[in-house]
Amino acid sequence: MNWTFKRKIFPLLASALLAALPTALPVHAADKPPTALELMRDIDGVYKERFQSGIVVPGKPDEAYQAENVIEIVPYDDTHVYLRAHLDFYNGHTCDIAGMAGYEHGAFVYHDPTPVQKPERPCALRLHVTDKKLVLTDRETPDAEATCRAYCGARGDLDYEIGREQRRPIRYMDRLKKSREYRKALDDLGAIEKQR
Repeated sequence: MNWTFKRKIFPLLASALLAALPTALPVHAADKPPTALELMRDIDGVYKERFQSGIVVPGKPDEAYQAENVIEIVPYDDTHVYLRAHLDFYNGHTCDIAGMAGYEHGAFVYHDPTPVQKPERPCALRLHVTDKKLVLTDRETPDAEATCRAYCGARGDLDYEIGREQRRPIRYMDRLKKSREYRKALDDLGAIEKQR
């Protein structure tokens, strides 16, 4: 076959073949949100992050202290996980929240069962994952108002990310399940299910 002929025909054939391919690629399993059980298996455990923080001391340099953020995730049933978050912020402010989070559209969401006064919105804390991060947020969109401010000090908020590589197994499960927070989470979930 003549070289000039090959150089003219092959690009035309390649273009025709590419045009014949479907424009939309098939959806793969990785594009679907994980099931509740898949997500549970991916995220259960404890995530800890230690860092240097400080307390404001009037008339003196700020006093440094070791702070720690802790996220605990424990599977409860096929659609709920126990979620506890303790986040530290400057000057000793913290966020502390715990409860049973139910599976909703590829994430676990904790809905505070405490009735709120209008125009306040009920606290909803969403827990989801990206390839590398465990992500908490109490905002419907990045610009929306936080819904769980009652659980935080003045400097705190529940928009938080931690690397998934920080995940460790919980080695104190008996103590965790006897904790006041865990028992209250069970009571709250039971009360919510009775209302349905």
